Parts: sequence; structure tokens; C-alpha cells
Amino acid sequence: MCSQWPGETQSEVIKMKRIIFISIALTTFLFCSCAAAGTTQNSTAAATSTITTSTATGTTTPAITPTVSTPPATVSVTSTVTTKPTTAGTTTVFPTTLYVPGAAPYKPTGAELELFQYALSLINTDRQSAGLPAVTLSYNSAAQKHAQDMFDNFFSSHWGTDGLKPYMRYTNAGGLNKEGETSCYSGWVNPSDNPNNYQAINVRDEIAALEHIMVYDDAASNWAHRDTIRSKAYTMVSLGIVYDGKRLALVQQFEGKFVDYYSAPMISNGNLTLLGRLASADIILNNISIAYDPPSQKLTNTQLTSDPAYTDGYSLGERLNFVLSPPPAGQQYSGLPSNAIIAEKWEVNNLNQFSIQANISAALSKGKGVYTIVIVALINGESVNITNYSIAIN
Repeated sequence: MCSQWPGETQSEVIKMKRIIFISIALTTFLFCSCAAAGTTQNSTAAATSTITTSTATGTTTPAITPTVSTPPATVSVTSTVTTKPTTAGTTTVFPTTLYVPGAAPYKPTGAELELFQYALSLINTDRQSAGLPAVTLSYNSAAQKHAQDMFDNFFSSHWGTDGLKPYMRYTNAGGLNKEGETSCYSGWVNPSDNPNNYQAINVRDEIAALEHIMVYDDAASNWAHRDTIRSKAYTMVSLGIVYDGKRLALVQQFEGKFVDYYSAPMISNGNLTLLGRLASADIILNNISIAYDPPSQKLTNTQLTSDPAYTDGYSLGERLNFVLSPPPAGQQYSGLPSNAIIAEKWEVNNLNQFSIQANISAALSKGKGVYTIVIVALINGESVNITNYSIAIN
């Protein structure tokens, strides 16, 4: 199931099950789930097996209206001034050093690094077969932490046992841009099962089989895994791999490189402040969508493996409001939806630096929870979400 956001499709959790018949008539189950818009991937063929798939259903976030997704070109203006555009052009003195999150990266070494590089080679083989550039290995620790969580607790889901979704984990681990996650688990979901009843696996073969399923046997999930792997929006991928002789948890967390910040995005006293730098002049800021998730709650194995709320799909949360730049001096927007917010400051200079300030008190009426800042930009005429940065308000 897909969740529609400005200019792109946000793919939601899709669960996929591969059943491998073994000599003692018990089975090993492989589950895959995927979120975010993307692309495709190749790998070695899966082992001979019987494959069944089940496609989860989820909610779809309403798309933003066309008049909002391309302002002000499709928004009519008049000569009456109803906003104060003078602050829009205020010159900001930008810092000389970029913000570096304090979260520790996860950097594998030795045999684990070799396994990461093998998984990366499968991804890049598939990207290159689709005419896309290779992604490089990144070290956001959210991928490894989620793989460990799935492995330790015998489940596959984009939610973690802490109740967090991928973009929340990514932000907590120092992520600043747009991310898209695929996650897979090969094993059994009942922790009380006897491991001796299951066949051993070769970890490289298992990773290759999962990769193959996500790219070549993904029709049941509307090819969402494949599209994530082959997305031109992504330039990096953080991996999470946890395994023993019989089970495997695999997470691929893809990441774009659209923005850097001079300070962490901040909400204070109802005001949103963004101070950063775009990766290129081809990125044209369009609007900022604000989404909401209620405070997270711990989840059990039963919920994560059986409850449709956590197995069927997820979105970026409830879209509340969106922020637009002030109109040109002497003009006004007309016909904007009631959830539109006009920024008090929206400055972008010829060095691709930006400074945005907006009073988003109207979007904070939900109170405690997680507010996700989704910057929407036009890149070569295409609307792209370039961030999903989550801020918790307690």
C-alpha cells in the first residue's frame, strides 16, 4: 500500500513470505518489508523453493493539492498585500561550519565489513543494470540497530519494539536527509521454537536470495522494494546484518544527499527554524510539509507479527500543515487551503544556502508526539521529498 506525498509515492510496509521446504517438513520463513519511493535490483537466483506472497493493506496519506505542490506558479496572486514579505529577503549571516550530529556511526570491521561489502555489491549490480549510479556505504546506525531488534525479537516490520518507524530511527541516529528502508527477516517468528528443527543457512546465499526476491519477485508489493533499491534519489545506503547459523535479519536504509545544516532543525516556542545548504543549484525549495505521529509505545512480538496495524503498512504520519514562502512584495496568495502556513522568512542565496523561519503553532495542536519535517523540492522539474527529519515534542 502506498502513501501519497507531494510529488512522490511513499511505499508502505509490504510483507513477503518465502517457504523453503526442508527434509523434516518444517519451514524457514523469509519476510520482507519496504518503505519509500525508489528503484530496482538484481542478484543471484533464489534457491529452489515454493514462494507465496501476501500483500498488506494500509492507509494512504492524501496528496497535497497541485496548487500547493508548485507554488506560486499555479496559485493566483492579486495586488493586495496581506502578508509581510519584508523579512523574506533579510540577509542571513551563515555560519562557516556545518552541523555534525553527535550520534555514533556503526562501522563494521573484519569479516562483518566483508559481508556488508558483499551486500552492497548486490545492490550496486542491480542499480547499474538499471542504468543508475552505484550507492556508497554509509554508517547510520539505525539500520544495524533495527536488524538487531528484529533478530533478537523474531519479527519483521518497519516498526521497532520501541514503537519507532524508520525515519524516526534514522533521525535519532544522526540522519538529516530523505531515507527509505527495506527490511527482511529469514527465520521463525515464535521465539519458543526449537532451533534444532530448522536447517542451517549460508548467510551470503541467504542475503542473495532476499535480494533476488525484493527485485524479481516483488509484484505482490507493487515492486516497492525494487523501486526503493533502484531509486535515483538515493546515493548512500546503511546496512544492518545480524545472523547466526539459522536466522538472518537484513536492513537496507537508503539515503539521499540533498541538504546539510548549519544547526539542527529546531522547533522552539511554536517556531520552526531551518538553516542549511542545498547540495546543488538544481534543488529548488517548494514547500515544507509537517506530519504528526503520536508518542511511541513499546510493541510486542505478537503485535509486530500479527497485528495489521504493524504488519500491513505505515505512512509518514498524519499530514497537518505545510509551509510556503511569502509571496512577492505587493502580492498575495489566494485560494490556499486552511492548513497552509506562510513563512515569516524564506531566504535562499546564490550559494544554495537557505534560512527559513515559520510559526507552526497551528501544526502543534496535537501536543506531545513526533513531528516530521518533510522538505519538498523541485529537482529538474520533478517534485521530490528531500528530508524526513523527526522532532519529538514531550
